[in-house]
Amino acid sequence: MWNIRIDYEVLSNQILPPEISIYLNGKIPFVEARSIPLVQYWEYETTAFPKNRYGDETVPNQRITSDTISYVLKNPNGIDKFPLWFNISSPKVTLTVFVNSGKIAIKKLALERPARLIQFKEVAKKVGGKFSTNEKRVITLQAEKPYRKSEASINAVSVRSPEVVPYTTYNLLLNTFGGTNWSRPGQTVTYQFPVPQSGYYKIALKYLQNAKPNFTSYRTVYIDGRVVYSDLLEVPFEYTPNWRIYTLKSSDKTSDVVVYLSEGKHTISLEVNASVYVDVLYKLKSIIDYINKLALQVKYISGGSLDKNVEWEIKEYFPDIEKRFKSLINELEIIKKRVADANGNTWCAEYVSLNTAQMFLKRLAKNVNKIPNKLEMLVGSTGSVLSELSNAYNGLQEMPLTIDEIYIYTGNSIDGVVKPSFLKVFVEGLKRFVHSFKPERNLASAKDFDNKSVVLKVWVNRPRQYVDVLQQLIDSDFTRKTGIYVDVSIMRDEGKLILANAAKKSPDIALGISNWIPFEMGIRGAAYDLRRFPDFISFSRNFYPGSLLPYLYENHCFGLPETLDFYVLFYRKDIVDYLKIPLPKTWDDVKLVLPELQRNGLNFYIPLSGTSAFKAWMTTAPFIMQYHGKLFTDDGLRTAIDNPSTLKALKEMTELFTMYGMPAQVANFFESFRKGEIPLGVSNLNTYIQLSIAAPELRGLWSIAPSPGVEYNGVVERWQTGSAQAVAILNDTKYPVEAWEFVKWWLSKETQMNLVNRIVSTYGTEFLIIPSNRYAIDGIPLKTEHLKVVKEQFNWLQEVPKMPASYILEREISNIWNKVVLEGKPLKVAVDDGVIIVNKEFARKLEEFGYYKDGKPVKPFKIYTLQDVLNWYSQDLNTGNSKR
Repeated sequence: MWNIRIDYEVLSNQILPPEISIYLNGKIPFVEARSIPLVQYWEYETTAFPKNRYGDETVPNQRITSDTISYVLKNPNGIDKFPLWFNISSPKVTLTVFVNSGKIAIKKLALERPARLIQFKEVAKKVGGKFSTNEKRVITLQAEKPYRKSEASINAVSVRSPEVVPYTTYNLLLNTFGGTNWSRPGQTVTYQFPVPQSGYYKIALKYLQNAKPNFTSYRTVYIDGRVVYSDLLEVPFEYTPNWRIYTLKSSDKTSDVVVYLSEGKHTISLEVNASVYVDVLYKLKSIIDYINKLALQVKYISGGSLDKNVEWEIKEYFPDIEKRFKSLINELEIIKKRVADANGNTWCAEYVSLNTAQMFLKRLAKNVNKIPNKLEMLVGSTGSVLSELSNAYNGLQEMPLTIDEIYIYTGNSIDGVVKPSFLKVFVEGLKRFVHSFKPERNLASAKDFDNKSVVLKVWVNRPRQYVDVLQQLIDSDFTRKTGIYVDVSIMRDEGKLILANAAKKSPDIALGISNWIPFEMGIRGAAYDLRRFPDFISFSRNFYPGSLLPYLYENHCFGLPETLDFYVLFYRKDIVDYLKIPLPKTWDDVKLVLPELQRNGLNFYIPLSGTSAFKAWMTTAPFIMQYHGKLFTDDGLRTAIDNPSTLKALKEMTELFTMYGMPAQVANFFESFRKGEIPLGVSNLNTYIQLSIAAPELRGLWSIAPSPGVEYNGVVERWQTGSAQAVAILNDTKYPVEAWEFVKWWLSKETQMNLVNRIVSTYGTEFLIIPSNRYAIDGIPLKTEHLKVVKEQFNWLQEVPKMPASYILEREISNIWNKVVLEGKPLKVAVDDGVIIVNKEFARKLEEFGYYKDGKPVKPFKIYTLQDVLNWYSQDLNTGNSKR
């Protein structure tokens, strides 16, 4: 058996690490070798943390290190104790490395025999008294200033406590490292330090683990890139509500571990390690897979029927099910003991989940014939065997830890570490409490901008984390380049824009607002017409044409898209393969797949199945666009939903439920997808993030494809909406030119890519956003194959054009669906009723804006189309203006 070591340099600048495949003699030796992520290291551009205008420290810019990395290939699941072993018996072998994603320069490939790790006590016996010394030396490392780290999202964090170093009362200092972001197996942080004199040193960490009560987190400790003793493979950090100093100890806890360090520079690395549970996790994954497969087979037999009056002889289909359940119960007993031993208690949440799952299994085992009627107890979203096992499986891989300082020292104690008194801690807390009553600092005071010629007021409808990053980017880039100062404030309610405009106190720019707001404000004279800027058309070519439609009115444009959302087909690879069903490309394909799904008690999801009674444009418009339907008459004054093409679309989106049995309401698609009830469905970025973060048990079992559509002449048209948030310049601004410069900077490719990198690297994938600039899409940290799908789907992005009474049309199409699907009303009757209501409201509302007079139309209303935007682009190119 051999390990493979690869020396390489990372050439790409992406958040996700490079990924490779390994082939031996032209074949992938085992499934894990198909997709192996390499490590890439990040470093802060400066260790002098920058401060914002309030004196709080902020996470500095980060960059990928250019050093050559020497890495032994590991299992991508991150939980194995040792590197991957390759069975190479032939004296000659062809080793092929295929780079799946990213760019690397391979410097060296080597085969190595797995090294044998020795225990510290073996060395202690040989060395004897050489470990002891009378001279005391302490090397103190501040944890918040690492030499490098394996992910951009694990960072220095602020802890407001006089127990940590450094500390100040009124400002936020980045004074510790880790926390809940440093909790996933494989995440590594490295510190470099000088050793003034060769000798034997002990290692201690000042740490806090209060994020997971009664749970022990584990780390692997490397010295100069290698594990010195087997005792350092799984170093335990027990739960503690208070800061604790822990000296690394031998496996039997009888002595402190001592390592020899020569004079000069050295490194110490701490890697999140869940290998103490490796056998437990593999066994849990096996049990989860079995339960999922069993539930699928039971649904196939029962046809998904939940009729409690039906009696089943389940043992006829599964003769060994009682024996199997008894075995599962016994296996969970062993797993519970392992978890209790690793934590030293039976109170952690993971143990409780295992105990609950075992209890449910015992109930089901009493009468296995009742399983078809008690599937919710087996695989329900919450309070089931599957959900509890999944909670335990996920939780056992989460190892949070916060560290303040690292001590490399000689002797039996650490000099210079002072614990603050209870009185000191109390007084500091009281001072911070009093200070908290000062005005919110997200609203900059006027003196911050004294003597500044131009100050743009920007209101942002986003969380504070997003606004903090925005302010950092503005201060470090936009203001430095342009000399234009920007006052950023959090807008907690979009409605304040309307009130501020009425009070003549509106900002210059609004960010993160809903995409209907710029139009509504623009037609009332409250939003600035961006087409007044000579370079607007050329700049607008940075966006997907269909994303501009909500902002257009009478040759004006009142806003631009800021972020996007995507709607793609999510599918469970394991279930699709088991049922041998093809991925649907069209709605006709979906209708062919549905019977096979439903025979197995499964189904298909589209956003119309959401629990909200109101079906917004993103749920209904895709069908109308795909079937070439019309929403408005040519003059824009009446609705055209009774048009034959539109009727065909409405018929399709209702018959999927009334004739083909799609579920009319799905409480939570993510949970239904997760437990295999709905293995295919169209959903968005939010589902993608949830599956990426909150469903590790499905890792490798799901993927995405373009959403279904309608085929015309061999081309499947997959039109979907996709605008998320928007940006607008307010009409009362005193600085329209400067505001436009800001908008162009903010929506530029470089700034948008920088924003995504900053957001994800600072706060994690759960804060991922999709930039609206089409040329920044390549910078999104998605898997290569997933990014390809998203980009393909964005080519079919088209929003619904706005008009003053769009709201009534959106509502009535929603009502049509509800009447037909939920009330059983004939489609044509529901449409005719809707047409009357819509046209009446159109006339009333359009009269307000001069398109009707005394109930009669006086001029047409221009409804913009995708072709109109494309014509703008072509005209701009014809004039020779192609500036981006």
